[in-house]
Amino acid sequence: MKKSAIVFVFLFSFLLVGCGSKPMTDADLAKKYGMSIEEFQEQKEAAARMGMDVETHLKGSSAGGGSHKMDDGRMMNDMDM
Repeated sequence: MKKSAIVFVFLFSFLLVGCGSKPMTDADLAKKYGMSIEEFQEQKEAAARMGMDVETHLKGSSAGGGSHKMDDGRMMNDMDM
């Protein structure tokens, strides 16, 4: 009985390991958003300065809003940055 439980747990955990996907690299994400790796790195650094992850930053900037909310709450146009 105890051996069958151990075998079940082992097989179940092996199954779960096989379901995982590899994490996306910077090159993969740059391709996903249609950028060069250098452009993606710049956007990633900008997102870090604003305290957000790069995917949230890119989704927000691709929405066409054209502005960013500053730390003090005011909005600043992209052209003014």
